[in-house]
Amino acid sequence: MITLLRPLTIAAALLACANADASGGGAWDSYVNRSGPDIALNRYQAGELGIVMPSYERMYMYTAWRSVLLGVDGLKTAPNPQGGLLRAIGSRNGGWVDAAEGKKVYGAWQAAINNALKQAPVAPKDDDSLANGFLTCPLGSYTFATATLNDLARRSDATPTRLNAWVTTQRQVFKFCGDDVEAQRNRFDGTKRVIPAPVELPATEALYWRQMQQYQLASAAFYGENYTLSGSLFARIGVTDKHPLRQWGEYLSLRSQARAAVFVPGPNPEQAIWQERLDARREGPAAAAARLAAAQKKLAGIQASADHILANPELASLHEASRAIVRSMQVRLTPSLRFAELSKLLEDPRANPYLDDHLGDWRVLANDLLQAPVAEQADARAALRGSAGFIDWMQTIQQCQEYQAKPGCVVERAHAVTLWNRYAKEGNKAQARVWLLAAVLLSEKMSPELEKAALQTPANTPEYLTMRYALTRHYRLSKQADKARAIADGVLTGTALSTNNSTSVRNQFLQERFAVASSPADAANYLLRASSRDLDPDTGELVKASEEAGAVPARVDIAADGIRWLNSGLSTADLSALAANPKLPKALRVQIAVSSWMRADLLGQDEAALAAALEIEQNAPALTAVMQKYRKLAGTPEHHSWMLVNALKYGLSPMYSYSSADIAARAPDDTLADMWCKVPAKAGDSYGENTEAEHSPPMPELGNAAARDQELAQLSRMKTATGYFGDFVMQRATAVPNDPELPWLLYVTVQSTRGGCLDADSKVLSKSAFTLLHKRYKNNEWARKTLYFY
Repeated sequence: MITLLRPLTIAAALLACANADASGGGAWDSYVNRSGPDIALNRYQAGELGIVMPSYERMYMYTAWRSVLLGVDGLKTAPNPQGGLLRAIGSRNGGWVDAAEGKKVYGAWQAAINNALKQAPVAPKDDDSLANGFLTCPLGSYTFATATLNDLARRSDATPTRLNAWVTTQRQVFKFCGDDVEAQRNRFDGTKRVIPAPVELPATEALYWRQMQQYQLASAAFYGENYTLSGSLFARIGVTDKHPLRQWGEYLSLRSQARAAVFVPGPNPEQAIWQERLDARREGPAAAAARLAAAQKKLAGIQASADHILANPELASLHEASRAIVRSMQVRLTPSLRFAELSKLLEDPRANPYLDDHLGDWRVLANDLLQAPVAEQADARAALRGSAGFIDWMQTIQQCQEYQAKPGCVVERAHAVTLWNRYAKEGNKAQARVWLLAAVLLSEKMSPELEKAALQTPANTPEYLTMRYALTRHYRLSKQADKARAIADGVLTGTALSTNNSTSVRNQFLQERFAVASSPADAANYLLRASSRDLDPDTGELVKASEEAGAVPARVDIAADGIRWLNSGLSTADLSALAANPKLPKALRVQIAVSSWMRADLLGQDEAALAAALEIEQNAPALTAVMQKYRKLAGTPEHHSWMLVNALKYGLSPMYSYSSADIAARAPDDTLADMWCKVPAKAGDSYGENTEAEHSPPMPELGNAAARDQELAQLSRMKTATGYFGDFVMQRATAVPNDPELPWLLYVTVQSTRGGCLDADSKVLSKSAFTLLHKRYKNNEWARKTLYFY
């Protein structure tokens, strides 16, 4: 069955436009949404912009431009229908198909077959991709087929033979669009299959059943890309008096006509469309004019067919869908003309950008026409940029992404400042505000004029939080920490942020505030971040945590900047003090205390190690006995050994990775000496933290820097945990040859040299430990489990 598609979905499917460059790309930041807001889109559409970022997708950038230009009062009076932005975007899940929904729809289809044919259900195989919801055909086609079959089964003239024939034909239809229950294949396989057309019912069959099959035959032709045939078959249905599916005929004939107008044969239509666009950009004026004339002729034919439907009041339910097809064909057949038309319509912020999906269609075209510049397109793209103020504004900001040094950043920054000054002098307050936002967004350190203007932004304006964030960053970079702290604290405790309720925005202010902390205790107040929350792709709302829904609350942990600070920014004593900070969760304090304990022991700081052990004993029940014995062993040769072996058994580390409330002994067979890699040699050095993806600012310089630097220098000279622990085990084999744990310790040493963080002599260590294990403990179970060295 042929299903209706939303206007944007049609345009996106026909154009196959990727969203490259529009969203910023890059590695994943689990604390800040960098491609768009993390609040319900109705609220963002109403002017709750939070922090606008250059990496935002164009739909969100346009919405920000419109909101700032209109201002609070203008947003209340301009057309701004609820749900407009979400409908224009189509979905917030990135276009991924929900297999759970597919499984539900396919299950209903199978149930309808079983009911109609009076057959017992058969459990699907585990590898049945269709039953598991991975469908190639539109979900709507299954829904329509299910409803139709249920209706047919209730007819008085329904017979097993007739129902079986209808089901057989429908299964053949599904084969044409990619779902074959009898020969399932890789859904990403682009090889075109030859599928025989369904067998037409004989003329002796009752008219109603033949007419129901006529729709299936037309659908098979449509999915088989024979649009001329499907168009004629659907048109015949549309003009047949009293045909049970007559209302669909003319509309689906229009769909066939539209598909035929843009059809590019081949196994990879998306690639063919991109190639077609590339060829079009290289053609001369005469060829371009001829191509445009041919496209306009096709478009005129489609418009005429649509007009015929629009003139028929009996087809009123299909009028909007018919208009949507015309709009999608304008996008596909005459993209430059349509882009210019839509840009002109969207240039007026007082107009409704969601009327006839103007913004959604513009986005599809912009994702192609405003892609990253290449030499042969530079002039054309400059002309597009100059065609509308919002395009110029958007492109100006997006050329700089995360405030980093793209070659054109200086030029774009100057352009934004120039336009801000120009509009301010002309008295055009609305344009001055929007270009002030651009100038501030792109500025690392503001001029006094920009700083003054940003400070004067009223708290009730859509751009307020963006301005405050930019000011915080500006003061940090300008070494005015007191001002940066004041701005950030004011936002973090103020009503603007609590009203906005964006996890992403809060995390950005926490990050800036952490970077200008005045002491380790002060930094602890801004250390924790909540991970970005899931968004419902259908509503745009936050998915609420509830036991009924089976959801879990957002994970709260330390982001990359905090992890780097814990790993290379503090002395052992500062870590110990932080572990006692009651404002931090117990699980986090335990892990910080473990880091402090192990570092102090490795550095020979006995008193500090004992103090940290007591802190762990009091807060980590799983380690109570371990820490009690450690403190009793103080001053003996076994003191350090006890720390090392138990760090191995429990997977403890002097380096922070993430907080966990679960501390438990590891399975002996799976234990590895993986407690640390090479320790950073100096403050600020990375230990694998995600600081680049999270765009973390430099960490604050706090605590006893001299002690920290001396300790890091000493710790960084150690081998990795594998090498350090292996050397310890080999020495212990000589010093304490009767240690009953030695066979297992040698096993762990060998297994640890398989991979991960290793030293230059790991092969020698592996062979030495293997040889000793098999020589001294030949029949031991750990020797039998150690078959190779590495």
